[in-house]
Amino acid sequence: MEREKVERRYSEYFVLETAVIGGCWMISREMAAFIERELDRWPRRRWIKFVDVAGARVRLRAELIRSLRQSSADIRGEYRRFYNERDEESEREKDWDEDF
Repeated sequence: MEREKVERRYSEYFVLETAVIGGCWMISREMAAFIERELDRWPRRRWIKFVDVAGARVRLRAELIRSLRQSSADIRGEYRRFYNERDEESEREKDWDEDF
């Protein structure tokens, strides 16, 4: 039986990280642009309301937002390559350290 190729719904999203424990939301590009505008405006609103990729409505204090970063398949792949190279480098360094 041949498996159907399923298109990924969230190949690109933004990650909103906060000072709240476990406070990390995946949001769309449009929602990220909205949040950036809200953070740039003055005076800044105390609360920012948004919807995450799963459709959950969130209301968050603006001062709790720590970062907003893009995450695409290309970016995630590049990070994986970077960390794999660092791991390989660390393994080689361990071998070198054992010589002394």
